[in-house]
Amino acid sequence: MARFCIYCGAEDTPDNPVVEGVCLRCRIKRGEIIEQVKKEIRVDFCKVCGAVRIGYKWIDTGGFNEALHHIVYNLLGGLVKPGIGVSDLRIDRYELVTSASWRTVVRVYFRGVYGGKEFVYPLDFIVYLNPTKCPRCKMVESGEFEAVVQIRDVQFKVLEKALEKVFSRDKRLRQDLVDYIEVKNGIDIYFYNHGAARKLSRKLSSMLGLVVKENYEVAGMRSGKQRARLYVSLKPSNISH
Repeated sequence: MARFCIYCGAEDTPDNPVVEGVCLRCRIKRGEIIEQVKKEIRVDFCKVCGAVRIGYKWIDTGGFNEALHHIVYNLLGGLVKPGIGVSDLRIDRYELVTSASWRTVVRVYFRGVYGGKEFVYPLDFIVYLNPTKCPRCKMVESGEFEAVVQIRDVQFKVLEKALEKVFSRDKRLRQDLVDYIEVKNGIDIYFYNHGAARKLSRKLSSMLGLVVKENYEVAGMRSGKQRARLYVSLKPSNISH
């Protein structure tokens, strides 16, 4: 039995399918193909180092453009809902309507499927970057941390699984953790003391076959004694420090 659109009368076809009485063209024309739950989003952006906060993680970026790229592909998809009959909704691409800055208009093109027909539909969002300081910059400024474990060139999923295993089994290690920051090719993990950093380094070295190298940096005075901040570098054995 033929199906027709209740608005324009078009018959159901592969190029213009009718779903629940409405054809694809009318869904798009009426703005019903995608529900835009929010048009604006505010995201923390470190004014010192350029890191952007994506969920609970801080990610290093090279500035506004790279920060917006992370925001588009990690956050803006959560501000929309598929309309009636829409499936497989995802972000296809985006473009900047205004220059990248603290306030940027971004046009995101969503790709989805309606009644078996693929479509692309644009929506504009306003992204506000909230100038602040990331935990790493705050720590550097205050000098509160005593050790940093710098892990590089390890496949992220493998590293994430190993870290989850270690921290889930060691309550004391969790207590000594200050914060962690994702960087371009790894992660920096900050601790309140040297012992915790060395413990984590030993465990990861054993689990992942990483080479450990330690360095110290003078970090001022405390109680009349010179403070030495510990930096532990972990890399695969086939990559030189």
